[in-house]
Amino acid sequence: MRIERRLRQGWPWMALVVFLVVPFLLPEGFYLDLLMFTFMYAAMSVGWDIMGGYAGYVSLGHVGFFGLGSYAAALLLLRLGVPVFLSAPLVGLGASLLGAGVGFISLRTRGPAFVIVTLTFTYVAQLLMLDLKSVTGGSQGLFLPLLDLPANLVIVPFYYAMLALLVIAVLVSMAIRRSKFGLGLIAIREDEGKAEASGVNTSLYKILAFAISVWFAGTAGALHAQYLNYVDPDLAFELIITLNLIIMSLFGSRGIVWGPVLGAFIIYPLSAYLVFLLPSRLAGQLHLVALGIVLVLVVMFLPDGVIRTYQAWRKRGPKDHRPVEARDPIVEVAG
Repeated sequence: MRIERRLRQGWPWMALVVFLVVPFLLPEGFYLDLLMFTFMYAAMSVGWDIMGGYAGYVSLGHVGFFGLGSYAAALLLLRLGVPVFLSAPLVGLGASLLGAGVGFISLRTRGPAFVIVTLTFTYVAQLLMLDLKSVTGGSQGLFLPLLDLPANLVIVPFYYAMLALLVIAVLVSMAIRRSKFGLGLIAIREDEGKAEASGVNTSLYKILAFAISVWFAGTAGALHAQYLNYVDPDLAFELIITLNLIIMSLFGSRGIVWGPVLGAFIIYPLSAYLVFLLPSRLAGQLHLVALGIVLVLVVMFLPDGVIRTYQAWRKRGPKDHRPVEARDPIVEVAG
């Protein structure tokens, strides 16, 4: 039991050490690119789960903050010469401030109404970037200068930046999970009316959760734009980004720190390989179909996600075939 506990506590650090040395051991661009985007989606999924998993408010607006972060970082670089590695955290902060304002309005609604409001925000942001042609370039987008690095090393700083973003996301999620704030969010998810009656400032908690949640989307968007050296409305506000976050969180298990991380590390590499193997004219459509199938299968057979289902299976024993019941996430081990 002691060895098992040490492994459970130590594996994240071992994994971090492995990821830190990967660029030296495996300089192949394809695999670094795959890992970098996996880190990005894992970080954003953890951020999305702060709102969608802990508080239980499903948002379709995170891609809006991702896209605005992309444009903000691009304009700071082109107009003021601010490098993206300096501007990205500040862009994330701007996304959080905007998120607090959007949350103040949208979080007055619940359930499907909140989903529709956040989706509307995404479309409004996309239309603004499309119409402000003198600033954003409209449908032609913005071209960003390349980093002054050898071609085989350009990906390395972005690899480490996305890895750092993932580490920050996990640490923030752990801190929230173990705090009074996290318990308040879970209480909101379970029964918002009772949470408010028991003294939880539900409005403030939801706004703070939303602001923290979108920081990761805005920061990732900033880094993403510079990595591609290009941003346009279709690329920055692609709805499939948000769908990926939701599927990854559902697959891994919502409301658990490592759930979205597991989902991202399984779903994104499989999606990337699917797109790589399929003909280019079919990859986009079949990719969406595959994501839809995964979502349906998860809802039907793993409604609690992989981690929660596995924990329930271990608790019951392999010979107990009773259906999995939803567990109270308050008793989960955060790390």
